[in-house]
Amino acid sequence: MKLNSKAFTVVELIASFALTMVITILLFQIVLQVKNIYQKETVQTAINERTSVIAKNIRKVIPADRSKSITSCGGTSCNIDGTIIKQISNTKIQIGNQKFNMPKTVTIKSFNFSNLICTPDSSNCYIKFEMTLSSDNLEDDYKYNVVFSY
Repeated sequence: MKLNSKAFTVVELIASFALTMVITILLFQIVLQVKNIYQKETVQTAINERTSVIAKNIRKVIPADRSKSITSCGGTSCNIDGTIIKQISNTKIQIGNQKFNMPKTVTIKSFNFSNLICTPDSSNCYIKFEMTLSSDNLEDDYKYNVVFSY
């Protein structure tokens, strides 16, 4: 009696399923890593865009020619000729009448203006703005520092 030898054996089927599972698990790990990188980069890009807009608006308020007076600037707020810059919640900053929201999942951990520092001859004055942001999608806190001169 002659047996038909064209079929797969149980051992061959188990080996092919095991190999398929190993390849599937490896591909799944790669997809998860790419997803995490995408989320991190998306949040960092959104933070960079938002902080750029905030810095641009602060720069518009700070005079380049000393035509406006900075009455108080230090700590969590800055008053430039009646325009107040401050943090109003853990996700919002206010510059005058404008409110700027942080991107989704991003919170403000710290918000600080250094005191107004001027050179001895008062020809140049500086204000340092610091902000620390955190997000579940970022491994470390995002520190944003900018120095404005006038």
